[in-house]
Amino acid sequence: MGLTGIPPAAFMREGDPTDPRSMRTRSQLLAAYEQLLESGSTPTVAELVRVAGVSRSSFYTHFAGIEDVGVAALRSVLDAFDPPQEEREPGRPVGPTAASFRDLFGHLAEHRDLCVAVLVLDGQMPALAELHGALVAHLVAAIEQAPAKPVGFDVQRGARFLVGGILALLHADLQAAESDVDDVAQTIAAMLPDWLARDNLLDAPLSVSPSAGAAGR
Repeated sequence: MGLTGIPPAAFMREGDPTDPRSMRTRSQLLAAYEQLLESGSTPTVAELVRVAGVSRSSFYTHFAGIEDVGVAALRSVLDAFDPPQEEREPGRPVGPTAASFRDLFGHLAEHRDLCVAVLVLDGQMPALAELHGALVAHLVAAIEQAPAKPVGFDVQRGARFLVGGILALLHADLQAAESDVDDVAQTIAAMLPDWLARDNLLDAPLSVSPSAGAAGR
């Protein structure tokens, strides 16, 4: 279920989210939402159902309002985050894959219009809060492995501080006319305290669980 651990179907208000018809409708709505953003339009329910080719009642089966679609669309993008796979021994189970912030930022840059809409322009910022929480959880796990972290270091507060800076860079990068993922990654590395940077623990701080399809391969 990607970085957040929350499937896009979590907003579904009634029915079976695993039903193929429900999955197809949800996929059409999320694709139409991003398509409207890429065309320069501000998505509305009326425009969304028209572009997706579904009924208004179908929309409200899946979402309470247009704001939920933005969060679900970001979850879908994060769920599709597929960092380079590690070499695995034959027959070894597929487990979480380590990924860097460079991998993540590069993936989000491929969906720039969506990310700007839900991470930058949305004043309520539910998607940003969700991404913040997910990254803090992953960063806490990485920091806890640092053998040289100061005695008494508050891991939770430290992770929140670092993620705040990382997301501020992402925020600025999304609004820039041109972005350089490598430059952002280097800036993040420069922000890290020496005791954390020298162990290279944040070169790959994100543990991404494979999708059901990947696990079955």
